[in-house]
Amino acid sequence: MAVAKYIALAAFFILVGTGIAVSYTGASLLTSYVAYLSPWIPTWLWVAVGAIMVLGVGITATSTVGAIATLAPNPKAFKICLSLLLLMVVTEIVSTGIVYQKQHVLAKALGDYMGEAMEKTQVDYGVNISDTQLWDEIQMEMNCCGTISYKDWFATAFGKGTDVPDSCCLEVVPDCGKDIAHIIDAEDVVITEGCFPTVLHNIGIDYHTLSREVWLPVCAMHVALMVLLVATSMFLQEGYTASNLNIYSVSAVIPAAAHKYHALDNNC
Repeated sequence: MAVAKYIALAAFFILVGTGIAVSYTGASLLTSYVAYLSPWIPTWLWVAVGAIMVLGVGITATSTVGAIATLAPNPKAFKICLSLLLLMVVTEIVSTGIVYQKQHVLAKALGDYMGEAMEKTQVDYGVNISDTQLWDEIQMEMNCCGTISYKDWFATAFGKGTDVPDSCCLEVVPDCGKDIAHIIDAEDVVITEGCFPTVLHNIGIDYHTLSREVWLPVCAMHVALMVLLVATSMFLQEGYTASNLNIYSVSAVIPAAAHKYHALDNNC
């Protein structure tokens, strides 16, 4: 029973670490894309990233309680934690399979939404402060200009048929984006590649990197650890049952307390 106890304890500690890794993955996606590109991100992606973070926190918290229940020992709490972890891991595996099967559909849905959202916010450049700041920040950090091409700015009220924002310039100085339509070699002055393909490309790279290096290894570890915990729980249950039987058997053979007082002899 002692060996099974330490194995279960180690499995719970590893699950705590993997839960933190899952939470970190969700937080990275949130800060890198979802919150950063919030006006261009659909609601369902917010929900998906939030679910990842909740899953990570749930695995971490439940595994911590499970480790405490193993040390206590508390068989009832151990069973509850094991059941919750099984539910979370099964949900994780099923969700992963669905996303893998529908990844092309989801990528297209994300692309369609982002393309429309970027075109709408581009029209408001120079009018809406938040949209203006977003475009300037994205264009400078990701080295892109416009939605599909730098020429998209010419069709906006800001571009007036000739201009692009200064944030599109290779060397950002005041009014460097004016009269770009009249320049033959515009790529020598401004970035000509659009932000839409650039952002989607970066999201795709990060998606494949996180999938291969973080998510899939964590899922594999979760399956292996849950199999180990289920097998270990059987030995622990037998140990708990045996301990209870020993307690009952010991209490059964304890002699009854001797009477302190004896009946008086009738002859007295």
